[in-house]
Amino acid sequence: MSSTSAHTIVSAPGKVLLAGGYLVLDRAYTGLVVGTSSRFFCSVVDSPAAPGSFYAARISVRAGQFPSDASTWTYDVLVPAGSRAPLLTPTGSAGRNKFVEATLAKVLQYALERLVASGSGQAAAGAELLRRLSGGGRSALDVVVLADNDFYSQREQLAAASLPARLSSLASLTPFCPLPRGIGQTNKTGLGSSAALVTSLVAGVLSHLGLVDLASAQDVHRIHALAQAAHCFAQGKVGSGFDVSSAVYGSHVYRRFSPAVLEPLFNAPEGAAPSVLACVESKAWDQEVTPFRLPRGLRLLLADVDAGTDTPSFVGKVLAWRKEKPEESLALWTKLDDDNRLLETQLSKLAEIDQTKEYAETLRAFASASLNHLDDQNPIAAQLQQINATVDRIRSGMRDMSTASGVPIEPKEQTRLLDACSGCQGVLGGGVPGAGGYDAIWVLCVDDPAVITTVEDVWASWTEMSVSPLSARQSDGGLQRESAGQVRGLAAALFRAREEGAL
Repeated sequence: MSSTSAHTIVSAPGKVLLAGGYLVLDRAYTGLVVGTSSRFFCSVVDSPAAPGSFYAARISVRAGQFPSDASTWTYDVLVPAGSRAPLLTPTGSAGRNKFVEATLAKVLQYALERLVASGSGQAAAGAELLRRLSGGGRSALDVVVLADNDFYSQREQLAAASLPARLSSLASLTPFCPLPRGIGQTNKTGLGSSAALVTSLVAGVLSHLGLVDLASAQDVHRIHALAQAAHCFAQGKVGSGFDVSSAVYGSHVYRRFSPAVLEPLFNAPEGAAPSVLACVESKAWDQEVTPFRLPRGLRLLLADVDAGTDTPSFVGKVLAWRKEKPEESLALWTKLDDDNRLLETQLSKLAEIDQTKEYAETLRAFASASLNHLDDQNPIAAQLQQINATVDRIRSGMRDMSTASGVPIEPKEQTRLLDACSGCQGVLGGGVPGAGGYDAIWVLCVDDPAVITTVEDVWASWTEMSVSPLSARQSDGGLQRESAGQVRGLAAALFRAREEGAL
């Protein structure tokens, strides 16, 4: 295990669940999750300790796009004699952030247990952890987290600059655009900010402490397990985990882990400190991550729909319906699962031929014509038509679930918007991601400027709801190391965040 490095930056992508909404909660089914080009960044450096400081170690986490006084969380760290878990004492006046605090608690306990398992005694391991955190008493751990603009609604920023809600306008905004209010008062866009935050924080701190290597598949598996545990703890429940899985692995077909793997942590007696290391290293982690990518030449367009919804209650109501109507729900979920799997297969088959001349020619023809007007003898056109039909059936199945459960998964307003988008030339189809509702939509289309402009025109002219595009597109990559100078605007945003935090 190596000592800390001078500056560690890692990033994790956001997510879009294209298929498998609700079904992904059950291990019997899978979900098609696509990582996004928009990422969450975690920067970790050793900051000189304040003169006269007497803490054993200190960690400061700053959400760099928000006002410093409300978005900086600082903790003094102690390792009580004989304790398995380090003690974190919050300092400052920013209040508590459950995702940051739960993540740091699990990361530091895991780090301590790893050091003990490496052969150090408990006391020596505690001293070594504090040394790594504090640079031998000379420094504190300074963490800044930053998110690409798409994770938070930019409507206010566009309005302030008198810019229309278009992709070109989003591109003109400052990267990692400063936001006027705290996290709790800022609208999110549903890309999985909490999962990306937790995952990048786990990977960033453990990498900086020299306890994981992102080039190691085994260490990435450890990061995934620890991030799932921390995220579930912060939420107070064991979810499906597809958002954390996407933050680690990017785009893939996901089958959830068995919730029982986290029972030792969740069911421990009050005051006990069950082993985080044993949970992370457990052989009971049985999630399945099957590689997947969207075919080249297609573009995933995303939009934030500002109509207001209460999505947290959706899952509970759908599961209650499933319990009350087991035969009805099983029949519907089985049909949906068949179509979800078919969509995965159809898109994967298309990806296998996406570098051929015939594929490129068919996409060019599709960009200026409807699917029904493409050459009937063209097998690639036939594949596109089949994908379109499958997407339509999935949407129909989700609407059936809406009716049966009483949950507006695809509300009528969203249906009208998606139908208008799907009628555009070059569009394969669209849907509401994840749990659905009024929050967002996705559209899969030919990656052609004219097609994208046509879809944007529909959004811009829509009056039933306010529709604002996101600049994110699909991305295959997962968790990765970064260099501040190679990410547009990142170095400036980090400098700004640390200067403001020092005031």
